This record gives sequence, structure tokens and C-alpha cells, in this order.
Amino acid sequence: MRPRRIYYNNTSFLDLLFNTLVGFVLLFIIAFLLINPSIKKADIKTKAEFVITVTWNDNSQDDVDTWLQDPAGNVLHFRQKDVGLAHLDRDDLGKINDIITLDDGRRIEYTHNQELTTIRGFVTGEWVLNVHMYNKRDSNPTLVEVRIDKLNPKVQTLFYKKIVMKSKWEEVTVTRFVMTNQGDIISWDDLPKKLLKQASLQTDAGGAG
Repeated sequence: MRPRRIYYNNTSFLDLLFNTLVGFVLLFIIAFLLINPSIKKADIKTKAEFVITVTWNDNSQDDVDTWLQDPAGNVLHFRQKDVGLAHLDRDDLGKINDIITLDDGRRIEYTHNQELTTIRGFVTGEWVLNVHMYNKRDSNPTLVEVRIDKLNPKVQTLFYKKIVMKSKWEEVTVTRFVMTNQGDIISWDDLPKKLLKQASLQTDAGGAG
């Protein structure tokens, strides 16, 4: 009697394994599609109500300073950057601090000269905004642009003015405005008022300065 030959064929096993793998892949895809993550929109709310922007010539070596007096008589400037509800976010010295040197020796240059001041709430009464030419290094006159933006409920430019400054230590009253307790500005004028002297008196009295 001739011995019976037995043939082993693993095709069925491979088919089963392949079908099982396909099933797992399909289940994974279905599960992935059913995932519905809750995507929350960016909810970044600024804490400021107003932004005062003072800008002057790019690459200028001049040092222009922002001075702001609130209705309580507090005077904000580069030596007193946080008074009442006002804060000087950046004190720009002109070209002097336009270059940053990294640890690896690389130098990054930012030639835009700009100071930013924020008012974080509503203080009833008159505010006085001055600009002061702390140091005049350029031979040509300096064009200073001043803008006041109200941020809430939407950004709105309330004030814009250009001023030409020619000499060191020159102080110009840009504007005086009256704010209500609701944050409305009800009057504007530019009657000159010196704030450097006021800051000096506060310093002598042991107050802000």
C-alpha cells in the first residue's frame, strides 16, 4: 500500500491573520473618527482697557520718553513704570537698546523705536499725556507719533497725533483727556502742563518718582 502523502498549507492561516489585522485597522479608524474632542476657542482676554503707543524714527539714536499723569496725581515715567492702573510696558532708549546679543554670539537687531503704556481700568478725571526728549543724538528733527487705542469691546483708535521734536529735554503735552467711570473719553485738549517738575516734587516728598 502506497503511503499517503500529507501536504501542509498555511494559506488559510495567513488569510485568517490578514483578515483579523484588517478588522483591527478598521476598528481603529472607526474609533478615531468617532472621537470628537472639544475644541475650545482661544479665550485670551486682555487686562488692559487702553494702550498708548509712542513711536519715532526707525534707527534713531534719540531717546523719547512717555510721561502720563492719572487723575490722582500719580506720574508714570521710565523710573516709575507702575502707578495706579497705568503701566509702562516698554522703555525704548532708541538705537542704544535695539541690539540683543545671544549666548552664542549672534546679534539680533530691532530698529523700530516704540514705547507702550497700558491703562488697566477706568479712573474718573483728567489724564495728562506728555512726551519728553530725554536725549537728542540725531541732528535732524524727530517725528514722534502718538496713538491712543481703546481695546474693549473692540479695538478703536481714539486719538492720533504727530509731533516734531528738535531739542534735548524738550517736553510736549500731547493731550489732556477726561475719562468717565465707564471708560468714555468726554473731552480732549492740549493745554501745556509740565510733568517732569511734578515727578520731582513727588520724589522729594518720598512718593512716586
